[in-house]
Amino acid sequence: MSKPTLLTSPTLSQINVFPVKSIAGLSQSQVWVEKQGISFDRRFMVAKKDGSMITARKHPEMVKVMATIQSHGITLSYPGRMPLILKYADFLMEDTNAEVWGDEFSAYTTTIKADIWFSLLLGQEVQLLYTGEQSNRLRPKINQNVSFADGFPLLVISEASLEALNARSSQRSTMDQFRTNLVVSGTEAFAEDSWKRIRIGEVEFLSVKPCSRCILTTVNPKTAEFNALKEPLATMSKFRADASGDVYFGQNLVALNEGKIKAGDIIEVLETKPKEVYADNSELNLTLTCVEREDIAQDFCTFWLEPTKEQTLPTYQPGQHLPLQLEINGEYISRRYTLSSSPSRPGRYAISVKRVNDGRVSNWLHDHLAVGDTLVAEKPDGTFHLGAHTDKLLLLSAGSGITPMLSMLRYLADHNQVHDVVFYHQCSTQNDIPCLDELELLQEAHPHLTVHVVLSRKDKAWKGLSGRLSAELLSHIPTLAERQVFVCGPDAFMKEAKSLLLAKALPESQYHQEAFGPIQIETGEEKSVTISIDGNIFEGNNQQTVLEQAENAGLKMANSCRAGLCGACKVTLASGEVEQPDVPALFSGEKEEGKVLACCCIPKTDIELVS
Repeated sequence: MSKPTLLTSPTLSQINVFPVKSIAGLSQSQVWVEKQGISFDRRFMVAKKDGSMITARKHPEMVKVMATIQSHGITLSYPGRMPLILKYADFLMEDTNAEVWGDEFSAYTTTIKADIWFSLLLGQEVQLLYTGEQSNRLRPKINQNVSFADGFPLLVISEASLEALNARSSQRSTMDQFRTNLVVSGTEAFAEDSWKRIRIGEVEFLSVKPCSRCILTTVNPKTAEFNALKEPLATMSKFRADASGDVYFGQNLVALNEGKIKAGDIIEVLETKPKEVYADNSELNLTLTCVEREDIAQDFCTFWLEPTKEQTLPTYQPGQHLPLQLEINGEYISRRYTLSSSPSRPGRYAISVKRVNDGRVSNWLHDHLAVGDTLVAEKPDGTFHLGAHTDKLLLLSAGSGITPMLSMLRYLADHNQVHDVVFYHQCSTQNDIPCLDELELLQEAHPHLTVHVVLSRKDKAWKGLSGRLSAELLSHIPTLAERQVFVCGPDAFMKEAKSLLLAKALPESQYHQEAFGPIQIETGEEKSVTISIDGNIFEGNNQQTVLEQAENAGLKMANSCRAGLCGACKVTLASGEVEQPDVPALFSGEKEEGKVLACCCIPKTDIELVS
């Protein structure tokens, strides 16, 4: 007899306050809620001398500033610096201008010592402002005074919503990245989207709008580094974005009365509303089980993976990689490993991992991933793959770079398309040669396949080629300039390979190189450029984004996400050239119309922009 399903009530599992806008959060067991926000939450803000806000969107190091609240003030600390002790009694309390997202209001100065502390930390002259006991910032949309928070007094997110996000992303996010005041447990994912009025403890709250997310969610709270792949923003843009590209996660709240709330309080849903509808273009992660381990060379192991939970493995192109999410000693780490299996042999994936000295993930996989263990993965992706190329190929690799080449060669062999293929692999010793028996069998079975295994360390017993990659060794490859060349290996190997191949008249369009991670914008040698924005002219460079340079020059440009997702900073390029990566907020045809995004385009020449 099955047990009845127990329904749990939504519960307030965590309360966070952020004493200074953009610094680290401080967990509290109970708090007093005022209409302007939680007591001590965002009552301080770092600002320029003109009062405009400074945040971790531009200065991510701010998230490493920690606060301790005392009855007489607060203490701020930062790694490697003397703490800043602030006492309310010492505040200058001079009336001064403040500005947050276009809201202009009066705030109060604190101390010269605080201004100097933050100025040294951020490398520019700033001041630390205080709202006073009652903020002077009135938000007409809610007819309430608000602290230095972006737009609304409080934010709520459920733990289930975060898990739903992580189920779609190869990189696990934490709640700290979303800087929410209230964390809720015991709900379905995005249950908070349907709440209109709720009661927690002594306070009734009204949900006023979803929270629009920006580049700050991609900052690692521990390292203060931006995520190079713009996660989790990139994943959220696939299933939590509206028609204009704005990304939403969490719900903004206002308090309808004052009172105390505490962690563990039950959340009573008093009134609901229809949920916002977002197009879901995301895909759930795969759960893969290790079904076999196969040693293919010294310190080189293939892990064979099959789907669980009745999932069907997505197909892939030979050469693509598999984004994995691993939990190592309680920390979630993302890595991409090229599939060495072939899509012509469905039902299982294979990743071949070479143990690397001091390699945290490769060593963990070798030492701990056993048959029966599971991994979380996204579907395979990547632009490095065979595509339609099957004639006159050179598959050139070194070390673990052999993995995509194995996938390509297996695919070609299974489809009887080994028409003219040279398989060239560089490794250190005979013990390091992966899949040697298989390569020899394939060469016997396919007369138009040539396999060159080259050892970089001399070995008297070795009868094949030896030495490091060179023009002389490449001379063993006939009709080189006519081939499509695929290269994978250590960075130094790929750099040398490209130089040698182009020197042998290989057209660059026929050179294909493996690259994990984000697209890097090639800015070239640094040079000065002149930037004109709506007639405001200043000297800039070809290394930073237009938005960064405009702000450094004292110009204000519309912006929001700072990640190429929302389009708030879209302008027209009237003259000159910029490097503009492909991003979601640039729609089809807009590049041809001269539209660019200031947050992610970099000048290549003198430019003129019109908003």
